[in-house]
Amino acid sequence: MLKFAKFLAVVAWLALIFITSQLALPEPEPTYQPSWFDYVFDKDMHALLFGALGFLVVSLLAEWRLNRGQIFYLAVLFCFAYGITDEYHQGFIAGREVSYWDLAFDVVGGMFGAMIYFIFSKKKFKKSLPRRQAGNT
Repeated sequence: MLKFAKFLAVVAWLALIFITSQLALPEPEPTYQPSWFDYVFDKDMHALLFGALGFLVVSLLAEWRLNRGQIFYLAVLFCFAYGITDEYHQGFIAGREVSYWDLAFDVVGGMFGAMIYFIFSKKKFKKSLPRRQAGNT
């Protein structure tokens, strides 16, 4: 039941990201010059939304028998993949544009969200197997 609840949380957050990406932005006045604040706010929102997604995905993946490294890389890969689809989707929305910088902040946010889960989680994770040394048979 807990796995299903965590799965629903991930799906709900994906829907929230999709809905916020769906919102069309009004066309700015011809004389409007974007400020530094506009740029920083946009990137912060990407990092925060995808940071929460990374946190939720790690929380879901932690229910399976995977080690920390596997969970981290899968969560970041998931955030990257969903970031690509989000940017592609934004290309069709009036007032939005596809931005590789937005994708970069999606991934960085997902990484920080995953790290925050690991820092504050009390869950024990599977230990990875020790690597074989050269010469040991």
